[in-house]
Amino acid sequence: MKEDSRLAWGVSLLVFGLLFLLKKIGVFPVPAEEIIFDIRNIPLALGLIFLFTHHNKSIGIVLISVAVLFYLKDLMILTQRLSDLIWPVLLIGAGVILIFSNKTKPRKIDRSETPDKTTTPAKTEELSE
Repeated sequence: MKEDSRLAWGVSLLVFGLLFLLKKIGVFPVPAEEIIFDIRNIPLALGLIFLFTHHNKSIGIVLISVAVLFYLKDLMILTQRLSDLIWPVLLIGAGVILIFSNKTKPRKIDRSETPDKTTTPAKTEELSE
């Protein structure tokens, strides 16, 4: 077994072992326990561990993709709820931008109206006399 594979599997077993020990001791409240020990979270947790500890990142990406597929139904419900809120949020954002935007635009300097700082040949003759 390669060194990075041993690290990824070792961290995975350590994390899951600690979680199950804490569950048996009764550290987690019931709602948190239902979320932590949901079967859909196992590929997500393994994917994150493999993504951060394993040299081959594709294993982590595949496991996270599997977890996303498990959560697809919940994600679709969440996006439906968010799409109901998009227009009010956009209107509020536009109002905030209008209120707090810079009210005065910086004036452009018209170069044709500013006096020329270079001396003309006629002025040079007057200065030399």
